[in-house]
Amino acid sequence: MNQTSRSLLWIVFSIAMSPIFCACQEESIDKEDEGQNQVSEDYPTDGPVKAEIIYEGEIPRLYRNGQPYFIKGAAYNNFLDLVPAYGGNSIRTYGVNEDTQIVLDSALEYKLTVCLGIWVNRETDGFDYDNEEEVAKQKERIRQEVLLFKDHPAVMIWGIGNEVDSRYTNYKVWDFIGEVSDMIHELDTNHLTTTVLAGADPADIEEIALRAPSLDILSVNTYNAIGLAQGKIAGAGWTKPYMITEWGPNGTWGNVPMTPWGGIYELTSTEKAQVYTDVYSQHIAANINKGCIGSYTFLWGYQTHGAVATWYGLFTTKKKPLAAAQSMYYSWKGGYPANRAPRIESSESLTLNGKTAFDDLVLKVGDENYASIKAVDLEADQLTYEWQIVREGLVISKDQRFEGSLPGLEGLFTSNDQKSVKFSMPGEGEYRLYAFVHDSHENVAFASIPFKVEK
Repeated sequence: MNQTSRSLLWIVFSIAMSPIFCACQEESIDKEDEGQNQVSEDYPTDGPVKAEIIYEGEIPRLYRNGQPYFIKGAAYNNFLDLVPAYGGNSIRTYGVNEDTQIVLDSALEYKLTVCLGIWVNRETDGFDYDNEEEVAKQKERIRQEVLLFKDHPAVMIWGIGNEVDSRYTNYKVWDFIGEVSDMIHELDTNHLTTTVLAGADPADIEEIALRAPSLDILSVNTYNAIGLAQGKIAGAGWTKPYMITEWGPNGTWGNVPMTPWGGIYELTSTEKAQVYTDVYSQHIAANINKGCIGSYTFLWGYQTHGAVATWYGLFTTKKKPLAAAQSMYYSWKGGYPANRAPRIESSESLTLNGKTAFDDLVLKVGDENYASIKAVDLEADQLTYEWQIVREGLVISKDQRFEGSLPGLEGLFTSNDQKSVKFSMPGEGEYRLYAFVHDSHENVAFASIPFKVEK
């Protein structure tokens, strides 16, 4: 295929990707279609599939199997089968483990590509890049991982390390990643290499360009500062393509408002959905001609740990979609599903003792409290309610069994299936109250309030 043919092919592809094209498809897509695989039928299932970067002038484009390929990706944690149902075409993993073969085979089944993560030990976790023996062991381990999976049809990109720049001081890590990229290109001539940064620090990008020149793609995890990422990458002199490999609502580690005791105020699921829609439109799709070859939204599935258990995650633990998942459906497909999640317009829609989260509620042990939630449904579906109280910093085990949307504390509510409820707290501590709102089509909305209990 000559350059003119590629350019024409990409023009057709870009029109299909454009916000204008999406706006023309505002009509709802029947939810029954979510079970259909919406990705290209041109998906080879035997042997390695060639991925390459081809330039249109100064603009880099990703091609797979000779076809334009813009990554509509999910940072994968759960529910891989739902990625193509929502219009996605790729997943990202973080390291090779005992589940990698299963994940790759599942990706193949659902015609997804994989940015296959290779874990690179980090200085912040105690690894010393001046220790030549340990560095050599790590390189050999990576060599074996590449040899094991390089010919799998789902593999597209090797993700060498995740946020190795986190609180680091030794630039030798970039020398190592450069050596690994060189090694991968010798072992595997069909796939691309990248490394993933925690943000887009121009100084780090300049070091990578110098010390790891064989990397094909730069990848960035960015939340609060995503609007600055493209400018920083270009300003650092990076001329190859880049990906946003994690993005979503502002991180809990960022400059987020919180209570005096450190409880973080959380956006409602409706407010988060708007973040996903806006960020994709303004900072990912908008940069298709500025070096961006796609992204991996965070987090596909649900969280198992974190400062706030529900901060990220596009589905509940019971595989029910939140509005954020439907935002990705819209961003990837160009129209919403026929039935959408209930709406909780703002954090003030949830009240505890007549007050909102921003009133910094401190309750007393044994006192009776009352909570209420306001929600609406666009299709006027009948709504049902579920209330949960969890301790802050909740950790969910993947094999944990529980009935509700979260493993909440038991026996606190006299009845938890109404829009208004009463409860009392038996002990001191820091907690979070959740109101989950369910419609009759398995969609869910939620809001939360952090609170403290004292004697």
